[in-house]
Amino acid sequence: VSPRAMLSRAPRAMRGLALGARMMSKPSVAVLGSGPTAAAAKAAVGEWATVTDSANSAPYVLVVDGAPGSVKADAVVAVPTCADAAKLAAAVPTAKVVAVTAAPAVAAAAELASKAGVATSEVANVISWGSGFADISHATVGGKWALTITDSPLPSPAVTPEAEVEAAVSTIKALALGTDGAWVSMGVPAVGDFGTGTGVYYSVPVVCTPGDYKRVGGITLSPPVAAAMEASRASLAGA
Repeated sequence: VSPRAMLSRAPRAMRGLALGARMMSKPSVAVLGSGPTAAAAKAAVGEWATVTDSANSAPYVLVVDGAPGSVKADAVVAVPTCADAAKLAAAVPTAKVVAVTAAPAVAAAAELASKAGVATSEVANVISWGSGFADISHATVGGKWALTITDSPLPSPAVTPEAEVEAAVSTIKALALGTDGAWVSMGVPAVGDFGTGTGVYYSVPVVCTPGDYKRVGGITLSPPVAAAMEASRASLAGA
């Protein structure tokens, strides 16, 4: 399945006009990178946004590989890793910087959908924690708890190039268009919730409105998940 086919078209807001309806303008997104993953990401982002190569003028920037270079002071920027995010946030403190960490969650969701015989759109609330490991403790599949069809809350799915593309594109899409209450995972500055400490970027579930995100609170952690999160925190703190 191509990355383009895996990603849905953005919703379009219609306004009544005397001469008919007018579509809401698309957000401008700079997609940076030179490899095949970047090429696939540009094509997928182009389905719901205006794609540009100019990071210094775009309000939204997706870095698939390489360095972002110069970005707007108030840009919303998604970069490949938590370490990359911390570095860019220190250089441009007024920008809203996140890390793309959702690929394991994307892969785990696809694996759950395959086991259940449903579409991936029927899988919700798979989390990527820390530097990016999947947790299905709170996931649902076709409206049923994921742990009714698999035993481990911490799957280890193979992360494919398609999953990497979907993770990158879905992260910047969530930030540009919002998620309407749906959970997505991304690396954001740790503020001590879930025992993550502070001073690092750490992947947590969030909900988004255009240009912003809010952490999802009230999530219970089983001992295996908590232990894996602490190991990831220690690794990120020592990076």
